[in-house]
Amino acid sequence: MCFLPYFDRGFPASETREKERWDLLSGREIKTFLGHPLSVLLTFVLHHQACPGSQSPLSSIACPWGDNAMSARQIILVGNPNVGKSFVFQRLTGRYVEVSNFPGTTVQLLEGEYGADHIIDTPGVYGLSRLSDEEKITVAALKNADLIINVIDGTRLSRDLFLTLQLLDACLPVIVVINMIDEVEKRGLRIDTALLEEILNVPVIGISAATGKNLGVLRSQMDSKVRTSTLKKEWETPQSWHLTGIESVLWHEEDEVISRQVGHRTANGMREIHYVDRRIRADDMASQVWQEPAESGGLQKRVDQWLLSPIGGLVAAIAVLGIIYYILGTLVARMTVDWLEQSITQFVLPVVVKLVSLVLAPHSWIYQLLVGPYGVISAGLLYIVALLLPLVTAFYFLLAVLEDTGYLPRLATWLDRWFLRLGLNGRAVIPLVLGFGCVTMATLTTRVLESQREQTIATILLAWTVPCSAQMGIIVGLLSGLGVKYALAYAFTIVGLFIGVGTVLDKTLPGRPVPLLLDLPQLRYPNGANVFWKTRAKMLEFLREAWPLFVVGAGLIELGEMTGLLPAMDHMLGPFLQYWLGLPPAAAQSFLLGFIRRDFGAAGFYQMGLTAHQIVTGAVTLTLFVPCIASTLVIFKERGWRDGFLIWVGSICLALVMGGFMARLGPV
Repeated sequence: MCFLPYFDRGFPASETREKERWDLLSGREIKTFLGHPLSVLLTFVLHHQACPGSQSPLSSIACPWGDNAMSARQIILVGNPNVGKSFVFQRLTGRYVEVSNFPGTTVQLLEGEYGADHIIDTPGVYGLSRLSDEEKITVAALKNADLIINVIDGTRLSRDLFLTLQLLDACLPVIVVINMIDEVEKRGLRIDTALLEEILNVPVIGISAATGKNLGVLRSQMDSKVRTSTLKKEWETPQSWHLTGIESVLWHEEDEVISRQVGHRTANGMREIHYVDRRIRADDMASQVWQEPAESGGLQKRVDQWLLSPIGGLVAAIAVLGIIYYILGTLVARMTVDWLEQSITQFVLPVVVKLVSLVLAPHSWIYQLLVGPYGVISAGLLYIVALLLPLVTAFYFLLAVLEDTGYLPRLATWLDRWFLRLGLNGRAVIPLVLGFGCVTMATLTTRVLESQREQTIATILLAWTVPCSAQMGIIVGLLSGLGVKYALAYAFTIVGLFIGVGTVLDKTLPGRPVPLLLDLPQLRYPNGANVFWKTRAKMLEFLREAWPLFVVGAGLIELGEMTGLLPAMDHMLGPFLQYWLGLPPAAAQSFLLGFIRRDFGAAGFYQMGLTAHQIVTGAVTLTLFVPCIASTLVIFKERGWRDGFLIWVGSICLALVMGGFMARLGPV
């Protein structure tokens, strides 16, 4: 059975909407306007063209339209975080999505095709109360759902059934999919899916998205019609309110949006009553179909206790972060990047310059803009291929390994107690650790944080106090031969400012950090294929978003060089730096180069013959100085022009103030 366009979507008659549809008969793109008289005529004509033998009246147009009939359904995947929902989406659609053990990975709706149907993967949520952005996105998607696939973690049945009951209370068409059934069986357990199906009165299927077990059964069930029950009396609302089932449930749970919409509020405390009732029902159902394993002092439990303890967590964090820094800061930033830069400079750029010179007159302004010292092609090629590509690939590979093993949520949980003092929660571990690889990447990743307040704090900390791996490698080289007191002076200054700035922001910005709610997945060996595809997807996603910024930044710097703006600034800043920071006037060029790329500025100190005191002063000032131009552009993009400008100016002020203090009070 099929329905012609627009009559099966329930749009209000007064609402005028422009829709584009594909005419299956002639292959022409047609536009119809709902609410316009011509749309009725057009729909009638299409109906009789497609179903010439049909005599049904226009008010109930329904006919077989070949085998498919423009009856494409909206299928929504819903589930808690870390239940394998994105993996199920990948299996059904054939489209790769990131399969992660850390919440915040799926921060938007992912869409794909399942035959003639449209399937959407929603963010992981614990409920439908619209208290977080993920819940708001999910509820909005459910309002237009024709079928809901509720994915459940078989090892956490009681927890996940809470969301299932919310979906069923709202009278939505649901198929319950119990994922990770292979892990359940490995533990010697069994879930009685038939009994659970009888209790819930909806289809229940046990699958393993990782191995593909029972996916054929799921597809067969998806192709069948799924019944929906009538709204229970306890969730009913006056018919004059015109609320759907999910809106009625939300109103009973004190949803602010629905309450304002209908002009009535439910009794105070009703949400808590429903929560407790639903929690008890979920626990009772789980106990009937699945029995918790007896507690045992296994290796998994002992490792978990150690990783989450103050001492054990500290040791593990230092070890893991030390390995990450060694791989990124030494093996990649100082070895791989250096080799790629030399290779491109010696073998690739001369060929590119030669080719450009065949087309453009050497030393012309467009020639300089393309292949000058900071040209769009020359500097852009070095940025993207020699710097970005190895750093991004290496970091996302390491991040994928940490996610796939299940360690990252444990690190976030352990760090949460410390991050709360900075106005953040444990989720900030991803952007802050990523900042030691590339601040540009890290700034983009602040999107995983749940509130604008936390995103702003994390962005400021990254821009002001976190050196990228390329810059850090140069600074470590500069400080390594100076002695312990100089290295400690630098480290204590940067770490102290990181803590101090975070604390001040937490005290001054309105609001409080969002509480951290995390599931701790099973510790396991990383899956090689998952790590590879995750690394590839994140790397390509970042390059697509960041490479234009690097190219634009290179072009702006070259324009400044061509117009004489940069040399003029160099000449103007030299005397000030000599007076305030005690650095030679030539150091002004290092600060300007640091804006192009942070490690360029630090590398400039090698040729100046600076004293140990001057090196420490310059290193502190450069670390706190404005981020590179690519990071600056990302900050403006993510935080807006006003906040971005304040962050940029604030970094200059902080760098000069702390540099002046170090010049006068630092070790000599």
